[in-house]
Amino acid sequence: MGELPSIEEMLSARPAERGANGRLHLGEIVDGWRVEAFLGAGRSAEVYRVMSVRMGGEGALKLLVDEGYDLRERFEREMNVIRSLAISALPRFFGAGETGGRPFYVMEYLQPLFLPLDRSELVPFVASLAKAVGDLHSAGYIHRDLKPGNVLRRRSGEPVLIDLGLVAPVPGGNLASAFGEHSASRFAVGTPNFAAPEQLLKGSASVRGDVFSLGKMLKACGGRGMSARLRAVVRKSTSDDPAERYETAKEFAEAVERAGKTPKTLLYSLFAAAFAAAIFFCLPFRGFLYRDRTPKQKVSQTASAYPVRQPEPPPPQPESLRAQPGEDDASHFRRMLKMAERGDAEAQTVVAESYFHGRGVQEDKVAAVKWYGLAAEAGVANAQASLGLCLLRGWGCEENDEAAVTWFSCAAAEGHLGAMNDLAFCYMNGRGVDRDEKTGFAWAMKAAERGHATAQTMVGECYLDGKGVERNQERADTWLQRAARQGNARAQMLLRTR
Repeated sequence: MGELPSIEEMLSARPAERGANGRLHLGEIVDGWRVEAFLGAGRSAEVYRVMSVRMGGEGALKLLVDEGYDLRERFEREMNVIRSLAISALPRFFGAGETGGRPFYVMEYLQPLFLPLDRSELVPFVASLAKAVGDLHSAGYIHRDLKPGNVLRRRSGEPVLIDLGLVAPVPGGNLASAFGEHSASRFAVGTPNFAAPEQLLKGSASVRGDVFSLGKMLKACGGRGMSARLRAVVRKSTSDDPAERYETAKEFAEAVERAGKTPKTLLYSLFAAAFAAAIFFCLPFRGFLYRDRTPKQKVSQTASAYPVRQPEPPPPQPESLRAQPGEDDASHFRRMLKMAERGDAEAQTVVAESYFHGRGVQEDKVAAVKWYGLAAEAGVANAQASLGLCLLRGWGCEENDEAAVTWFSCAAAEGHLGAMNDLAFCYMNGRGVDRDEKTGFAWAMKAAERGHATAQTMVGECYLDGKGVERNQERADTWLQRAARQGNARAQMLLRTR
């Protein structure tokens, strides 16, 4: 493998003037380290490439510039974890101190991770990453914020975990007392689209939560060229139910390595082909999953909540679709099923919801997708939005970002707020469409103005980060407060930690 590009080739090295944010001068000496380049900044810290004046070796200096809320505590926690753990999964620690009253530490200089990876290195890299996470777990810590931006690599290609400010003790481990009153479940933390649902919604953190993030990392590293066997590993590791995921990061690594092996017998290949064919021809709804289609209505593209929501319940139903007095869930389901089989699209949506949530019938997301598909074909906006979400998340079907965007577009054209929110997410993240933050922001704003709390949170984050719109702290606070008043947990967390 050739030499990897340097960080400054990605971010462009440039002199940084000292200002109110405390940025260091190019060439300034800080405790024996000369500042060579400004590499980047987050909300609380700035990172520089530095060179040792005495030894000549290079490092990365991380300087805390915002001590609001518990940011200094997180910074010191990260520094202490790197300093105290001698494991290859973490950067090597070179020293720490203060400059201008602000704490800093110097660690090993690493290379960025560029995605997607080449197919030849996907399996060994992700397996190595999972083993690195397993080493962190064995040392007593959960990472809680695994994502591509928090993984760098050495020149050898070995993955290294960074940004450890959110680490928490493994539940029941011998480090729990060392964290004092710190609780991993005090509030939601993590990055949407990479953090486990229970972590984002409830603040619950566990080894299996990190396994969920590893599954999302596998998908991000592999892009759309992954084999069916690797996609199966993604589905298992990112199950909404923690009990259904791999128990440990090591188990996940072993599953990735097994999935990456080429089948060695013709019998295996024939069996796999026959099984795939059987699935294809047995699914009555394969048409809307596999053929190209154009939305029935042209959607304006001038119109970052994250699709962690469940499909939304249908709007108020006609009397004939509601449960009758004395009718339990099972009886209501059977009556709706008869209507659905006769072609009633609204009843098909009710049946799909029943299968999805396990109301009156055993939960079956594959059957839910089938009925969502039939109702979506008939033009029911809620079914279109729910089908799009299933396709985006891989609930009851294989993930298909392009088809998801198609159905979100159909539902958004009918005024479905959840579909507008999820369409915004797709544009913000390049899921099924070319990445376009301005269009994503416009869709989010359209839903936010009509009261959708998750979209209001997305709009607030866009104003915070300058995604698709100019940064504006006042407007960010306004939208986050609106969402928080509706009980949106992420908005409440951002208001506490911004």
